[in-house]
Amino acid sequence: MPNPTHIDKSKLNNLLESKTLLTTRTASTTVDTTKYIYKGRADPGSSEASPVWLIQRTAIHSDESTATLYANGKIAFDQTWDDRGILSYS
Repeated sequence: MPNPTHIDKSKLNNLLESKTLLTTRTASTTVDTTKYIYKGRADPGSSEASPVWLIQRTAIHSDESTATLYANGKIAFDQTWDDRGILSYS
């Protein structure tokens, strides 16, 4: 597993492809007119309360524009899935 420091976004696909198995979680919520889709990835068997998750959030706005951002502004396996709704994204 990579060191949970900042990972270059251009290397994300290679990083995920190099892992033979990943646990994936998906959740969504709507706030006002924006739908948020959360996607989390971690090693198999990881607890949703453990800080071992890579979490991204995609916002789908009422004009159908989208923005995909990462928890705490970094691509790292250091977040908890349980906290996805209260994390900051950039």
